[in-house]
Amino acid sequence: MHENNIALLCSEAERLLQLNIHLLNKMLEEPNVLVDNMQSSKEQLFNKNKAIKRIEELQGEQTKITRKEMVLAVVGTMKAGKSTTINAIVGKEVLPNRNRPMTSIPTLIRHVPGKTIPDLQLNNVEPIEQLIVALRKKITTDEGKKLALELNNDPEKRKLLSIVTDDTWLKKNYCGEADIFTCLTCLNDLVRLATALRVEFPFEAYKDVHELPVIEVEFSHLTGMDDSQGTLTLLDTPGPNEAGQPQLQAMMRDQLQKASAVLAVLDYTQLNSEADQQVRKELNDIAEVAAGRLFVLVNKFDQKDRNSDDAETVKQTVPAMLANGALNSDRVYPGSSRHAYLANRARSIVSQADKLSTSEEWVEDFAQLAFGYTWEEEDLFDLKSVSQSADRIWRRSLFDKLITEVIQAAHAKAAALAVDSAAAKLVQNAENTNEYLSVRHQGLLTSIQTLKAQINDLLSDINNIGTCQKNVDGEVGSAMKGITREIDTLLKDAEKTLKDSLSHYFKNGKSKEREAFEAQLPATQPARGLFSSFINTVAGGQRSAPRDFDPNESEVKFEEQSEAIKFIQQIEESVSSLLAETETKIKPTLTEIVANIEKSFYGTAMQAVENIARQINTRLEDDGFTVNINFPKVNQLQTNLAVRTRMTNLLEEKTYSESRRRRSSGAWGSVCKLFNTDDWGWEDYSVNVTRSMVNIKKIQTAVVEQTKEHFAELNQTIETHINQPILQEIETFFRAFKSKVEQLRNTLIQSREDHENNQHEQEQLTERLQELRKLTPEMIRDSKALKEELEPML
Repeated sequence: MHENNIALLCSEAERLLQLNIHLLNKMLEEPNVLVDNMQSSKEQLFNKNKAIKRIEELQGEQTKITRKEMVLAVVGTMKAGKSTTINAIVGKEVLPNRNRPMTSIPTLIRHVPGKTIPDLQLNNVEPIEQLIVALRKKITTDEGKKLALELNNDPEKRKLLSIVTDDTWLKKNYCGEADIFTCLTCLNDLVRLATALRVEFPFEAYKDVHELPVIEVEFSHLTGMDDSQGTLTLLDTPGPNEAGQPQLQAMMRDQLQKASAVLAVLDYTQLNSEADQQVRKELNDIAEVAAGRLFVLVNKFDQKDRNSDDAETVKQTVPAMLANGALNSDRVYPGSSRHAYLANRARSIVSQADKLSTSEEWVEDFAQLAFGYTWEEEDLFDLKSVSQSADRIWRRSLFDKLITEVIQAAHAKAAALAVDSAAAKLVQNAENTNEYLSVRHQGLLTSIQTLKAQINDLLSDINNIGTCQKNVDGEVGSAMKGITREIDTLLKDAEKTLKDSLSHYFKNGKSKEREAFEAQLPATQPARGLFSSFINTVAGGQRSAPRDFDPNESEVKFEEQSEAIKFIQQIEESVSSLLAETETKIKPTLTEIVANIEKSFYGTAMQAVENIARQINTRLEDDGFTVNINFPKVNQLQTNLAVRTRMTNLLEEKTYSESRRRRSSGAWGSVCKLFNTDDWGWEDYSVNVTRSMVNIKKIQTAVVEQTKEHFAELNQTIETHINQPILQEIETFFRAFKSKVEQLRNTLIQSREDHENNQHEQEQLTERLQELRKLTPEMIRDSKALKEELEPML
């Protein structure tokens, strides 16, 4: 990338941003151009609220262009490890970690080369100072005293009151990790205290990016990289359900809209769990405002066990959770932020020839990970060993791919990405304003009779869309019923096949597949002699591999618990393979079923929708209106199934009384021991021993129950991942289509009302709209050209 080229593109982006902002301000200032949406419940193609929001977005883009800054917003679902992820990217613990939500105000973390000690600037302190004064006053009221007493009775919340009694923590600058921790923790607790005392927190004062707290520090993964092409800044944002604060949720959506790109952090342990629906909802809330700019880290992947989804399955599962196709699988990164953070921090210290100090809390976490729970402080003295362990932990964290493909790539192209982010918003704004101004202007030039006809026709179109939706619902519903029957038959056949396989397995102690494989092996030579016969029997021969268990024994006893666990795991693996094999056979059929559903969706009813859109466009064009009514594409559906088994809880511990022999006590036993007698001088005694037991019948019963559960889960998965997304997609499709037509109709109604003004006012408004509209074609053309020039650089 040539520095001169990007400088020219930045300059062009700044020019277009200024033009767009100027246009929007003019539209707000000119009388009767934009309707105040507070005065009208009928939403138009454009209004004052949309214009104000758009100005804020474009001003944010101006700031990023000036700084050549690419802002990557980081947002996490509940307890997903967002703060740990940011710390892992930065290479320092700049954000505190708590089990409860921590982000009270969005915070910028900016990469500044050479700045090894982080600092935080809290530029807008005044709203916090005013809040503290308000809280102090509230505590003196009768209601406040009662609420404060409730806080005092709660050991955890009692300390919140000290934030307002001692505000020495509040200042404009904080230096070092400990100082930053104090600031962010107190801000978070202040939000909690304000909520508890029913005093409103001044979130509105921090809606603009330049008002947010800023942490400046060098990101360890960007050390030594060329920063002439711009810089990377992270934006720590509240999660979709952070602290239950509606204001924070609105702030989250606003900040994600303004960011250049978004990194969503999910909790791997919550996928395919009872919390899956909540995670799905939160992720869709994020994707709704970050489509096309979204990356996903599936955190805590280090907690994967052998029955959990592997990395490739996760990369396919997450995009399928989104209702609008906002994510490709190559933008999903399974990994462990905690492992990455610990490894990166240890490597950073060792690279400076320093040893790790156990006085720092994170060092103990690292040592346990590197050397096990029995680690000793001496293990940390060997810097080479520490470095090798840190490298190994880093590799296993799978974080390198995220750092390379997202963080370093974003930094290297920060200026180009900042321009690209601006260009996308410029094209959108120019097209939206052009469409609105065109409709309003043409509405004044069109006769009142033509307007009324168009308005009535659009109402008919809206009704037709409703009818069309019913037809599509009916068509897809009918297809679903047939498909449900197909799936029921498919699953019943699969369940019967699996049941037969499991029955054979427990009857013979091994699967049919293993027996078939053994039958193909060459026969062994017959054993000669007693010794070789004995060896062949013990070894099991070349043709006959050992069984998982002896089907003739109802219980199997083990001296050591570890042996029992290994035995159960062997059975579990065999059962899992049977379940997985069944699932593999089902998937192609399910994929074909999904294709049939989509084919049904694109049937005759959808052609009717296309006809409605075509008729609206043609009718509008005939009367001089330039507006394009279209409808969104249907998201591609995917199937994601997962096998689960759990048998280790069937391990039993039983105590038995065993008879044993020992030398008799006393002189007689001593004499017999001297002569080494086999029969004299011995006595019998009993001892209680505990053994690990595995009951094969119980395992078989558990497997049968698990199989039923497995197929019930398959049915639920089909309902959750196929049926519901289809219905949701249809609903979203028609809602968007209908909304656009309604906005168009409401805008024409506004034009009809314009005709009620006197001739002079109509002429003035027509002139204003015409002058404003003249600006948009060039803005659209130049914004699209800017985007095209950027493509080779990206």
